[in-house]
Amino acid sequence: MVWFLNTIGLVIFLVWLSTLNDKQILREQDGIIYFLPCLPFFFVYILLIDPKPKPQNTQNPPGETNHPSKPSAEA
Repeated sequence: MVWFLNTIGLVIFLVWLSTLNDKQILREQDGIIYFLPCLPFFFVYILLIDPKPKPQNTQNPPGETNHPSKPSAEA
């Protein structure tokens, strides 16, 4: 639902920008100011993406390593 609402909001904003006929937004130096409100839409998309799952290490229990440069906790 959030994906849908975010996409609709972004499309409506971009359509509104395209209807501004009195200025050439992309040809002006200050035109980027008109596109700054697009950034929150992209942040929402980034937050909705699932993070990569952490790799499962089944060989060692948590907190223990077999790395030879680290002394074991028993020593």
